[in-house]
Amino acid sequence: MLRCHSGCSFTDILDALKGRGLVEGEGNYSPPSPADLERIRQAENDEAKRKEGRALACWREARPIHGTIVETYLRHRGITSTLADTLRFHPDCWHPSGNRFPAMVALVEGAPRLAVHRTYLRPDGRGKAQIEPAKAMLGAVAGGAVRLSSGTDKLIVCEGIETGLSLLSGLVRGSVAVWAALSTSGMKALSLPDNPALLTIATDGDDAGREAGNARATRAALAGWKVSLLPAPDGRDWNDILLVKGAAA
Repeated sequence: MLRCHSGCSFTDILDALKGRGLVEGEGNYSPPSPADLERIRQAENDEAKRKEGRALACWREARPIHGTIVETYLRHRGITSTLADTLRFHPDCWHPSGNRFPAMVALVEGAPRLAVHRTYLRPDGRGKAQIEPAKAMLGAVAGGAVRLSSGTDKLIVCEGIETGLSLLSGLVRGSVAVWAALSTSGMKALSLPDNPALLTIATDGDDAGREAGNARATRAALAGWKVSLLPAPDGRDWNDILLVKGAAA
């Protein structure tokens, strides 16, 4: 806290500090020039295109998951549902660390540009790789989701891919479309179809998941959707519930 014992004003104090070189400038914001703004926009656009190109290359290099360790990974998680074509296997996928690992590559649809989500796996597929991060996005995913099924009865939105596939493995009934928003921020930012209908939001059993689900529910209701919530028990997600159900069978 600055204080003057001689009755100085704040401006006097600031001027004194400037005179000693302790404060620079006038404290006023000078906006970038139109030319600078254009350069910033162009740089951001170039970076977005670069990431989109890398995401497209990753998706094209990946192959169908039948008979691969991605299928092993999902079946090991208790998932019995049909596996969507939006999921692929990449045997040597680039990781943010600079290394390469096998990965499940998921196509993100509904975002402004093509994007993918990667889940890095152990060589035998019996779990995620012991690396950080074990999951990573590539490209602009805001507004998009991994579409795991199509259906006519209702749309179900959840966070994780494994959660969505678990719901499709006997935890929900009927002809349902299931979308994985990939994160709590993705849940909030998700772009829903233009024609409102029935929507169920399947949340994870933690504070962040419930908060994101409630925020998404409010926005959807305001847009005309008939919304219901399907919260997982505290500390669990729907894949946990599927595994418990399988163990008890």
